Amino acid sequence: MAMEFDRDFDGYLDADYGHGINLTYTPTGGSATTIKAILNQEYVDIDTGGLPIQGFQPVAHVKTTDIPSIAFGDTIAAPAITNLDGTTIKAATNYKVINFEHDNLGMTSLLLEVQ
Repeated sequence: MAMEFDRDFDGYLDADYGHGINLTYTPTGGSATTIKAILNQEYVDIDTGGLPIQGFQPVAHVKTTDIPSIAFGDTIAAPAITNLDGTTIKAATNYKVINFEHDNLGMTSLLLEVQ
């Protein structure tokens, strides 16, 4: 049994009152739909056996029910992100899904690659 409900997730992902933004999700060979997500730049530290490499991995957290047939290579389009003054913090960006992780509680993390 899920510990939270769709209405809880809807609150977290709400673009006006929560932490989310609206993204355009397009499955390979399918039609585009709008989904709500929390888009993060997760810190990664890769040990190469010598000199470590640090960077950021874009990750979108979405409701699993919004992406029932998620597959590698599907695309996500994110709008520009602005602050309250209207200054662009991050330009509009297109991503490709390179991996996904279901938490089996109703949310899925999409690992993304900038296109």
